[in-house]
Amino acid sequence: MGKKRDTILEVLENLDPSELKKFKLKLAAVSLPDGFRNIPRGALGSLDAVDLTDKIVAFYREDFGAKVAADVLTDMGMQEEASRLQELQ
Repeated sequence: MGKKRDTILEVLENLDPSELKKFKLKLAAVSLPDGFRNIPRGALGSLDAVDLTDKIVAFYREDFGAKVAADVLTDMGMQEEASRLQELQ
């Protein structure tokens, strides 16, 4: 696995269940640039941290996926976790 994928996974594994649920909700509605689409909310519902990481990377690739995850975490007020991903960019 790539370093960014590993870091996305580590950050998501550190979220408690309610934070992970909130992350998925915000991920499905995050504002994206032209050419990108949101992951459908229904596709996120039952994913654990490993599967969610795979879904993020499959949709956005590692580089942009790390940015999207960092943006969602920042929106959640989880700046420490977001900064781990932002440092990779």
